[in-house]
Amino acid sequence: MRRVVCLLLSAALLLGLLSGCDSKDEGSDLSPFGGWAAQELAGLALSHSGQTDQNGLEWLISQGDETELDAYARNAYQLEGPWEDMAVVRATGASAFEIAVVRMENDGAAVRAATAFMNYMSARQGDFTGYAPDQADMAANGEILQDGIYAALFICPDPGGASRAVEAALNGEDVSAPGSGSNQPITDVKALRDLLADRAGADAELEKLDDSAPDALSTYVAEAYGLTPDQWEECAVARDEASAFEVAVFRFRGSSDVGSAELQPTEDGYYEVPVGGSDDNWEKISAVEECLDGYLNEREGQFDSASQQKKLLHQAITITAGEYVVMLACQDAEDAAWAFSEASGTGGYGYSPRYRYLDTDPNFPDRCAFTPPNKDDMSLYDTSAIRAAWEKDDPSGLSRDDRKTYDAAKKVLKKVLKDGMSDYEKEFAIYNWVVNNVNYDWTHQDIRKETPRVSFQPYGGLVNRKAVCLGYATTFQLLCDLAGVECITVPGAAFASQEDHGWNMVRLNGEWYCVDATWDANAREQAGRGKPEDWRYFNVTSQDMADSDHQWDYANTPEASATDRGEG
Repeated sequence: MRRVVCLLLSAALLLGLLSGCDSKDEGSDLSPFGGWAAQELAGLALSHSGQTDQNGLEWLISQGDETELDAYARNAYQLEGPWEDMAVVRATGASAFEIAVVRMENDGAAVRAATAFMNYMSARQGDFTGYAPDQADMAANGEILQDGIYAALFICPDPGGASRAVEAALNGEDVSAPGSGSNQPITDVKALRDLLADRAGADAELEKLDDSAPDALSTYVAEAYGLTPDQWEECAVARDEASAFEVAVFRFRGSSDVGSAELQPTEDGYYEVPVGGSDDNWEKISAVEECLDGYLNEREGQFDSASQQKKLLHQAITITAGEYVVMLACQDAEDAAWAFSEASGTGGYGYSPRYRYLDTDPNFPDRCAFTPPNKDDMSLYDTSAIRAAWEKDDPSGLSRDDRKTYDAAKKVLKKVLKDGMSDYEKEFAIYNWVVNNVNYDWTHQDIRKETPRVSFQPYGGLVNRKAVCLGYATTFQLLCDLAGVECITVPGAAFASQEDHGWNMVRLNGEWYCVDATWDANAREQAGRGKPEDWRYFNVTSQDMADSDHQWDYANTPEASATDRGEG
């Protein structure tokens, strides 16, 4: 038996491990084939998955007509060949939650099934990257189990708990009730730091900073990370001054996230954001993440470009796990991150990738190579008829759908634009409307549903108020076109050039700026952050986009280099 924690960049190594699994076929006689029934194991995993809200989950099981389940196995998992028994429980819409258990005819087939699950898990991370970061993290931190003729996939809040429950059942062991384990989480930041230092295998004797010398700790955190004492609560650091090795653990007590409650716009068209708990630690955590990421970038510049230390920093990560923020500049940072998650009892972690790609563009060595994924049809909707009708103030000759788009655009612009506005003010007003009034079409993340083509077009954003990335981009561009603001749509990619993505560029006072209304709208949908001060992708530089996992045809697209956010 092999229990595998799957992270994107370690997939190749894990495939090699899976091929050496031993065969087992134990369990109770719950299946017509002998052994555990897939539905029973999936139900067991669900009860240990940490999924508190199980309403609306969709079950696919191999009882009666198996055509639907077989089609899902082929289309979602790319799982070809015969299988004996299968069960899938999954969420729909803006959730990556999914548990799948399959029983194959032999060990080799089960290894192939585990490989298929592994590839699917990586694809699901890409589906949600940028759109719902917490769901992308859950997919990235899922687990794969292969035990004899069984293979299982766990994308859930507690994949370790789900996997251990199924593993115990297949080995004929008692399965404890969820949450009844005897292992208590480690909460002391010094103990967690020491665990990470040991796990990372530092070669030298480390300098350790913690509350045993609070002045030295505060001084270092301020001078190295740029954090003042009021920005953090608990911290412990272990570092090697002569090398790049460094781990830091921050803890914020009483952390709580801003919920995704239904928001109502104020009179000025913005949205009021509820405060996330009495301590409002979300802002503190975000600030610490940003400072640590900046420190890693600065530290990387201190080493020769060919050195191993620079490479170690190039692959360092800053993670969030529950009430913790952790910086890991060490070998096998992702393995250390998972060890931290397990030890702290946080049940998973998330991080924004710094350098997740393996191939760079030869002419832009600090950017990921761009290859159009071509998973979606990224062709742009022709709005020339709408624009011509706007110039003539005569929409009578438009098609039915174009007329609806025209009327909706006219209504929006009449509401948000005022006489005498500058191009920047027009753009700002249009962006604010798009971010706060167009919702994402989550059918795009559901392989069992077909996303309507209008969601890729201005009709989706303006008439249905629902769109995917290209629909957001073409909606924004059409409104800018009609308002007289120079704008283009950039068909590109995300997730290291594995997922199609689109956004815009605007030209203000001769300077180009990048905007991504989709990902700012997703932040509003997921966390209630739709006000201008929350926008991360409004009038940023091309390098900002490249650093936030956007890829495009760099050589044939205008370069945005101005850093004034368009304000002049």
